Amino acid sequence: MTIRSTKLAAGFSMVAAVLAIGTTLPEQASAQVTAVPREGVAFSDTVTQRVKIETVDPESKTVAFTSPTGQLVILPVTDGAGNLAAIQDGSMANVTYSEVITMLNLRQKGPGSQLARKDQMAKTPNETDVEAGRFTLTVVGVDLAKNTVQVISGNGGPVRTYAANTIAKQDMLKKIKVGDVVIGMATPLMITAISPAR
Repeated sequence: MTIRSTKLAAGFSMVAAVLAIGTTLPEQASAQVTAVPREGVAFSDTVTQRVKIETVDPESKTVAFTSPTGQLVILPVTDGAGNLAAIQDGSMANVTYSEVITMLNLRQKGPGSQLARKDQMAKTPNETDVEAGRFTLTVVGVDLAKNTVQVISGNGGPVRTYAANTIAKQDMLKKIKVGDVVIGMATPLMITAISPAR
């Protein structure tokens, strides 16, 4: 009876050890592949683009369109933004919408930062990045006196200026310099103007 109890106790100990190892391994493995969080700061922006209209729903006041970058965007439309009945599915339209741009500084060290920079600077954007609204920005100007940062998209385009009107944004300005590559995340919010493109 003692031998059986000893074997049973040893069996329980072995199972407990395997379970303990099984629960700690995923944590260690995930710690190796999880990138260090990078500092981010958000700016409000307004964008006007010529887009392809996928569908218009006048009842729910929503519009689905494909942006010039290929991102499918579905947004609500404010009252007085335009005549939705005049916008046909599959047509081109001029759309103005508000969005939040979140910038993540890639100069922060940690696993994944170099790979992220390489992926973001690729000439052909990653489909997942396009769907998520993620893109690359290069810092072309920092004005600490005016608390502004100027950036340009990794694939070119106009220079955009963002005002650092909070302490967190102003702190970010002190940590970046001209030539830095940052990841931008765009979160579209609402269409404020829409009209058929001529």
